Amino acid sequence: MLAGYDRNIGARHLDLGPGTGFFLDRCRHRSPRPQIALVDLNPTVLTKASTRLRRFGPDTFERDVLSPFELDGKRFDSAGLNFLLHCLPGGMAHKAKVFDHARAHVVPGGRIFGSTVLATGVAHGKRARKLLGELNEKGTFDNRGDALADLEAELAARFTDYRLTVRGSVALFEARV
Repeated sequence: MLAGYDRNIGARHLDLGPGTGFFLDRCRHRSPRPQIALVDLNPTVLTKASTRLRRFGPDTFERDVLSPFELDGKRFDSAGLNFLLHCLPGGMAHKAKVFDHARAHVVPGGRIFGSTVLATGVAHGKRARKLLGELNEKGTFDNRGDALADLEAELAARFTDYRLTVRGSVALFEARV
């Protein structure tokens, strides 16, 4: 996943569901002064990630990524959706709205990239299956119906230039806007 950031991050980057900010903290930025915006519905996540990334002075936006959202007119060279989709409610067609909402803020030629844990169409070991079940029961994940074929269909419907690879239970995607 870090390699995905290294390959795709632009000087102006939007991160949806930034988690702890780990990948933005560790990746190779293309600019000594990147402009970073963090979007999440959870203010605790935004505080944690922005604190970790304080040297970049990130903008934070408390937004629902499943609905169109505004970012003060800002546009970005890249958008990261790392380990986000499997946490969102609904089926893949519903979750894929996030691609459209992110795309609205990415310049032509920019990149949208990320990863998600899938339930079907990928290999799961015994421990992974157990953990997925537990995380879905807790409500941390909502990916019981998330299939590799559905993710690929949603990417293909939106992007002519995309790449989808699988590592274990995780799908990694990169697309050009």
